[in-house]
Amino acid sequence: MKNKEHKLTVIIPCLNASKTIRKALQSLREQTYKNFECIVMDGNSTDGTQNIVNEYLDVVSVLISENDESGASAVNKALEMSNGELIGFLYADDYLLKNALYEINNAYNKKNCDFISYGLRVINLKNNKVIMNCNNQKNIQSSLENACFKHVLNHFYHKNVFNDIGKLKPLYFDNTIFYSNDREFLIRLCLYNKKNYYIPKILYIMCYHMDSYTGSRKNVIKIRYEHIGIADYYLLKPNLSKENKRILVEFKYHNLCILFFLYLITFNLYSASKIFYRGLLLRKIMWLPDLIYRPLKEIIYRISLKL
Repeated sequence: MKNKEHKLTVIIPCLNASKTIRKALQSLREQTYKNFECIVMDGNSTDGTQNIVNEYLDVVSVLISENDESGASAVNKALEMSNGELIGFLYADDYLLKNALYEINNAYNKKNCDFISYGLRVINLKNNKVIMNCNNQKNIQSSLENACFKHVLNHFYHKNVFNDIGKLKPLYFDNTIFYSNDREFLIRLCLYNKKNYYIPKILYIMCYHMDSYTGSRKNVIKIRYEHIGIADYYLLKPNLSKENKRILVEFKYHNLCILFFLYLITFNLYSASKIFYRGLLLRKIMWLPDLIYRPLKEIIYRISLKL
């Protein structure tokens, strides 16, 4: 029996992405699976991004160019006009392997689910060197543990998910740019017990560079504070299971430890001392073992992705 071809939507938020978006769009043009639409949400770029997008109108269904308060806001607008049964995001620095959409449609035919996860490869944009591969079950199967402590992967979501649990959170709790909205959304998916199916193959290539939101040292520190804020927010929710509460508490302490060492290696001793005292108040005698165990755990995980 021939597999049903579900309509897929690919949303590309971008701003001044002329150096990279051509490869993202070309990867859509080369897809073996053709039943998809692409919505490009451009934040009024001034570097010729729109001209490049106009070269790909055979795969771009909609191009919107207007100011947005954040990339997540642009994505949320695109969700309102999406026609696909499954919806995924493709960031302008990144690209899909040519069989990606075929594999996603095929997986959905095998297993009715709320969202589909799949493998990710991170490469250095400058030299194409592989930084990490993540495509085994242990790392990509959805769980709150993975959502908190592993790399945030790319996913395709059933359109009803956004009606059930809400869209991406555009801004952080203090109304600043929210760099961790993808992790927050994944944590929300797990807390709402949404059904996941995973594809143990690399389908998405993420290109890392120092000009990316997550590449600069300043933003790395902000992201760790955001993780702590996410944990605090969900720990206040009623009816949280004992296991989920444990994981969120561990998530908070883990990021406190990483923050401490980030401040140490940047010789910001004042901020490091403040984080140390905060951790000591929260964890008491367990804080010192935390400072050894938790960074070591993260290092071992990252090394495992390079093997």
